[in-house]
Amino acid sequence: MPSSKPVSRRTFLKTTAAAGAAATALANQDTKKIKVGVIGCGSVSGSYLPVMVESPYIELVSACDLIIQRAAERAKRFNIPHTYPNIDEMLKGPKFDFLVNLTSMPSHYQVNLKGLESGLHVWSEKPLSVHSADAKKLLALAREKKVGFWGAPITILSPQFKFMAETLASGKLGKVTAAHAHYGHEGFLWSAWFFQKGGGSLYDLGVYNVTSLTGLLGPVKAVVGMTRICTPKRKLTDGTEVDVEVSDNDMLIMDHGNGVLSHVQSGYNYGSADGHSGRTDQYTIDFWGTEGDMHLCGYDWGPHGVDVSTMKETRKRYAEDPAGYKWQNGAAHIAECLATGKKTIMTMEHAFHVLEIMEGCHNSQQTGKRVPIQSTFKWPIFS
Repeated sequence: MPSSKPVSRRTFLKTTAAAGAAATALANQDTKKIKVGVIGCGSVSGSYLPVMVESPYIELVSACDLIIQRAAERAKRFNIPHTYPNIDEMLKGPKFDFLVNLTSMPSHYQVNLKGLESGLHVWSEKPLSVHSADAKKLLALAREKKVGFWGAPITILSPQFKFMAETLASGKLGKVTAAHAHYGHEGFLWSAWFFQKGGGSLYDLGVYNVTSLTGLLGPVKAVVGMTRICTPKRKLTDGTEVDVEVSDNDMLIMDHGNGVLSHVQSGYNYGSADGHSGRTDQYTIDFWGTEGDMHLCGYDWGPHGVDVSTMKETRKRYAEDPAGYKWQNGAAHIAECLATGKKTIMTMEHAFHVLEIMEGCHNSQQTGKRVPIQSTFKWPIFS
């Protein structure tokens, strides 16, 4: 039976605070943690690890890098208990559930293969592999092992992407049949692999735009591409001069079917007063329809708004709230999904489709022909 004795404000606040603290402690105690092993402790790990450390769903178990000192430095900074010089040694160590692959692009296939063969869920930085034939084997293996396999980039998780998808679906812009996207800068100079076989500006930079445009306009039926090497030698930050083996200037046209065409340009020869910043106010993705146009403000890996105008409405900015989106949040997002059972809109089929398109661009340059794309993925992303 409830007491009729009045409760003072101080007692009430004290009791409420204690109850809240107890509830928080219980919630933290009950939070399922996914044990994570990180391989690749170079530059990108410096962006991923702070986000993973903040996640209540992640327990960092191991750090691995061919340069063991780098793994040791990351382990010390982020309180990771075990370090290893290669993936074979890491897989022999303390067990974990989820492999986060942050190695260089040419290494992705072998690392992803060993992770999947070991029955681990795998997150891979882009692309899944540098060859679609190898990536197809990875998808088949993930299905066989009944484990999750996902790949960067995560542009489809941004609130700006969702707004653009909803705007296109609403018919507000009329029939949309044309889109353009671009992403380029002067080139990363801390490692030679960006300019060697398995690297290149399309796989490194254009991949973001290809992911966004296919996510918004649907799977691609065929591509035409032209690629060039414009700067044949590059001087790295350590003074080493390297010969450029892969294109640093890429132009890709995609046929989405039903008369819808889109275009991506990417390169390592783009000087910009804004620098390599997601906060640039320039438009980096544009759509044109029979009743209006739509433009993404900032790069799709770091967007901060969408401008829309129609035949009836003057230009207005929408979706300015980042809503917690970060380009380096992919592994943490998947860990949360694994821990809670929450569904993700990201799929390995979409990541594979993007890879086949980029490979098709290079094949088109080599053959001088239009290249059909065989793969597809579930679309529209938002039902």
